[in-house]
Amino acid sequence: MPNPKLFIILNALSFQLVWWAGVLAGNQLLLLSIVLVVSHFLLSQSQRLDFQLMCLCAVIGMSVDTLLTWAGVFVFADTPYWLALLWLVFALSLRYSLVFFQRIAVSLQALFGAVFGTLSYIAGAEFNAVVLPYGQWVSAIVLAVIWSVLFPVLLMISRGEYTRVVTQESRQ
Repeated sequence: MPNPKLFIILNALSFQLVWWAGVLAGNQLLLLSIVLVVSHFLLSQSQRLDFQLMCLCAVIGMSVDTLLTWAGVFVFADTPYWLALLWLVFALSLRYSLVFFQRIAVSLQALFGAVFGTLSYIAGAEFNAVVLPYGQWVSAIVLAVIWSVLFPVLLMISRGEYTRVVTQESRQ
C-alpha cells in the first residue's frame, strides 16, 4: 500500500489523466480510465467506503449530465462513456485529492464548484468533447448554478453525512 500522501498524489494524477483522456480522445482511451479506477481499489485501504461513495456520487453526477443532455444544454457526437468514467474518478477524488475543500465554508465550496465545475465543461467544449448549443455564456450560467449546489452536496456525501442522516431517519 502506498503511503497516504502518495495515494493522494496518485488520486489527483488519475483524475487529471481521465479528464484529459476523455476530453482529447473521447471513448478511445476507456481502457486507461478503467485501469485507473481499478488501480484505485487495488491500492485503497477503504475499498468498501470508496465504492459506496463512488457509486452514489457518480450516479448523481451522471444523472445531472443526462438531464442537461436531454435539455439540450450538452450535445455529444457519440455516447460519452468517457464522461461516466470521469464521474467515477471524480467521485473517488472527493475523499482524497479534493478533501481540502471539505475544510472550507459551504459558501466557498459553492463558489469553487460554480467556477471550476463550469470551467471544466467550457474547456471540454473548447476541445470539442462536447457542444454547448445555447452558447458559452448561457451554458456557463446554467452550469455555475448547478455546480454551486452540486459540489457542496457531493462533498457532504463524501464526508458520510448523508449516510448518517439516512441511518438516523431509518431508526426513528
